[in-house]
Amino acid sequence: MDKVRYAAVNALLRQEQGGYSNLVLQNVLEKNPRFSAREKAFLSAVFYGVVERQFTIDFLLQKCLNRPLRKLDAVVRAILRAGLYQIRWMDGVPIHAAVNESVLLTKGMRKTSASGLVNAVLRRASEIDLEKETFSDPIQRLSVVYSVSPEIAALFLEKLPDRCEEILRASFSHPDLCIRVNSLKTSPEILRKYFQEKGVSVREGRVPGCFYVDFHGDLAADEAFQRGMFHVQGEASQIACAALSPRPGEKVLDLCAAPGGKSVTLAQYMENRGQLCARDAAENRLSLIEEAFRRCGVTCGQVRCADAAVFDKKLCDADAVLCDVPCSGLGILSKKPDIRCKDLKGLPELLRIQREILCTAAKYVKPGGRLVYSTCTLNPDENEETVQAFLRENSEFYVKKVPYSKENSGMTTFYPYEQEADGFFVACLERTR
Repeated sequence: MDKVRYAAVNALLRQEQGGYSNLVLQNVLEKNPRFSAREKAFLSAVFYGVVERQFTIDFLLQKCLNRPLRKLDAVVRAILRAGLYQIRWMDGVPIHAAVNESVLLTKGMRKTSASGLVNAVLRRASEIDLEKETFSDPIQRLSVVYSVSPEIAALFLEKLPDRCEEILRASFSHPDLCIRVNSLKTSPEILRKYFQEKGVSVREGRVPGCFYVDFHGDLAADEAFQRGMFHVQGEASQIACAALSPRPGEKVLDLCAAPGGKSVTLAQYMENRGQLCARDAAENRLSLIEEAFRRCGVTCGQVRCADAAVFDKKLCDADAVLCDVPCSGLGILSKKPDIRCKDLKGLPELLRIQREILCTAAKYVKPGGRLVYSTCTLNPDENEETVQAFLRENSEFYVKKVPYSKENSGMTTFYPYEQEADGFFVACLERTR
């Protein structure tokens, strides 16, 4: 029995029980310290691949079963999913090898009676031509082909009918790692040279100080990372910070700050001078912000636990306020495959929270000050509709052009199929009185 495939199946079992995929995988890797780098990469590829393609995989498996997939033994179900992913989406894994190893896993995990079923189902499922399948409606087709919940497929089809297919197709892309050069400790030229000497390719993003790096290995163990010379931050998120563009000496608020990347970038714009108030409602994530500040040399920031929707008069008279609000995350499916399974039942409550945060944030902005509202979703209800509703009730605010954007409306949606940036929304506002 292959120990790496065994570990992958166990990780899938834990993830199906409700664990976050990144935490589940991290735990499994920590419990198997003797795995080589190649074995860890294979385990990660199988695990994340199944999470990402689960709706497609389950559709194919179900066509080869005479009973509901959900009623199969959980271990057998995980073995089937892992085996089929290897067969259909992993280059270099022959069909016979994936099938044989899956059968051995079935026996090794004490499910010998199901070994014949695993053998037969995997061989049949490997031959199905998805392009020739007939679906009950467009929603089912999008859900199966692009491996998202029917609710997500329906939302994109309703809200963005001309873009939904391109958005979902782009959700399988995995661009190079995007980082932000820490100007408090180094320069783009020095960091570029550092990476090039390590054999890591580097190319610049649109925002000054934004790099895309072809980095492999343990990022946290990298010397430059440990010294705080850079931090990980998507380019679209960096654009939100550029839109706020805080200045040295200003009072700046980051109301939904964890894990701290945006706050560190804001401190760079401030040249570490002024008052940076980093707030987050999740107390258990405050240490992430504090660690980011320590590592990156941010001394102008203070970290507190606070609900961004609850008014705090001590934060008033701010020059610049960033509210990168909690959202459905539909712009970052490629980064967080767990989101693909969302049923969106909590969306109405999420919309209410977003609007409360925006209205509360506006109260902190002094006349002439700036307010940036951003999300990592592509749902117009959470984006343009929320900002437009706010503007109708707050005439003292007007929209300004978002930098590095082709749009002139002051509200910009970055679509992942148009550039390598995450799916992201940014609205840049200024207060007149």
